[in-house]
Amino acid sequence: MSYKINSFIASNKDVASNEKRLSICLSSNGFSFSMLHADQLIMLCDISCDMKANMAAMMTTIKEVFNEVGLIPYALKETELVVPSGQFVWVPRHLFDEQRQRDCIEALSKVPSGYGVFSNLNLAVGAYMVFTADNSAVSAFKICIPGLKIRCQHDKLLSASVLENSDMKSLLLMNIREGKTDFEVVCNKKLQLSNTFDCANANETLYHALNITKQFHLEDAAMTVAVCGDIDRDSFSLMRGYFADMVLYNGAPLTLTVPEMQHIHLYKYAMILS
Repeated sequence: MSYKINSFIASNKDVASNEKRLSICLSSNGFSFSMLHADQLIMLCDISCDMKANMAAMMTTIKEVFNEVGLIPYALKETELVVPSGQFVWVPRHLFDEQRQRDCIEALSKVPSGYGVFSNLNLAVGAYMVFTADNSAVSAFKICIPGLKIRCQHDKLLSASVLENSDMKSLLLMNIREGKTDFEVVCNKKLQLSNTFDCANANETLYHALNITKQFHLEDAAMTVAVCGDIDRDSFSLMRGYFADMVLYNGAPLTLTVPEMQHIHLYKYAMILS
């Protein structure tokens, strides 16, 4: 077996395929996915596998995983793949030209060999997210799952509800992952900052968070700090000592359909639950 299922929880709720939403998020050592019906979580799975395998091997892994958990990824209402991209840029909607999207990236840095340039319109932000991703991994999932939409982590984090909730309070949203932290600053329903920094530990994440707070003149009394991803109790407690209003971000309010789901740390899977 070329993969390992670390966790798998599913309900026996009978829902038509065209009412289900499938969301997949890649990491350096595997992928996770959720199946949603409206605001109900009906499946959650976390997989370890070799993400550097060639496209044929990756396709085999995807098919075997879906077959083992009983997932048929056809005729779904919505399907998306979230990739943790290290190269990205927001382009205002009125300035976006799909034929020149590669130029947007290469104006900042060279696109690595084997990587492609992708884009997705975020209606809430009013801009296109242009980003790079490994062509082999993306192609493997696109072949296995018809109609798959490709998104990057910054695009996924900035939902309409996130921007809407910044009307009364500014929001600093942090997604902690594998030696990096993604930061989003939203004020008065507008995106102010979207960036990723190398962060080897909680102290480095806190350092960048405090710098961002100072840079954007955010005051604790008018700011919420929300964090998701790979954060433990000690790291959360450390940061909470510096921010008066700090919460765990779960992606979106969900109805959990089976008792086993009550024990899931939803903030770890926020990228596939919104």
